[in-house]
Amino acid sequence: MLKPPVYIFTDFDGTITREDLGDKVFDVFGKFNEYYPRLTSGELTVPEYWRLLAASITSETTPEMLRSWANEQPADEHFRGFVQFCHEKNIPLTVVSDGFDVYIDAVLEREGAGELPRFCNQLLYDNGVFTPFFPGRDESCTCFCASCKRNSVLRSIPPEALVIYIGDGYSDFCAADHADIIFAKKALAAYCNRKRLPHYPFSTFADVQTIVAQLVERRRLKYRHQATLRRKEAFETE
Repeated sequence: MLKPPVYIFTDFDGTITREDLGDKVFDVFGKFNEYYPRLTSGELTVPEYWRLLAASITSETTPEMLRSWANEQPADEHFRGFVQFCHEKNIPLTVVSDGFDVYIDAVLEREGAGELPRFCNQLLYDNGVFTPFFPGRDESCTCFCASCKRNSVLRSIPPEALVIYIGDGYSDFCAADHADIIFAKKALAAYCNRKRLPHYPFSTFADVQTIVAQLVERRRLKYRHQATLRRKEAFETE
């Protein structure tokens, strides 16, 4: 373990995968186009949105069909190398997602990363009906999510951890606020710019690996003061 002890957390949809599979799976098997505008307009909360989408999956669809479809979806070609890099450096790497286990597990296993710890929603199946379950739901969290990634991060680290967070979307905002080092693209990068959060832009995990390796080699891994305070406050309220 490095000193300070480093823990890396990464989003899944649009970060490990090239596309947002949480949207795409319901576009293929459900009624994404019917409900997504209602989400973006504020008519639906994220949990309400997921419940409606799950209920819209066609009756002939099975979990095996979803896993088979997920196996055909491309991932970042540098993700495997990044997983190996973290293993060699003895840096814990955890996946945090507001997506669903049925496709996340399939992709991680295909990419040789099935052993990685992951926090995500579950898509339950019974007698032809899919129902979402949100084990990380936090009613007090104001993030655009069904399961709180911030809580998943905080429950996985000791108080002295230095947190690196990698993400791209709205559900990453809260976790990024509590991270010392942020890698951001798309909506998360825009959020960091608005909030003046220091971050590294990235395109692929090759970019992330290069920068993390440099920080480790040059011993430039440093806590971010505001993130440390936020984590301390969160730990004290646990």
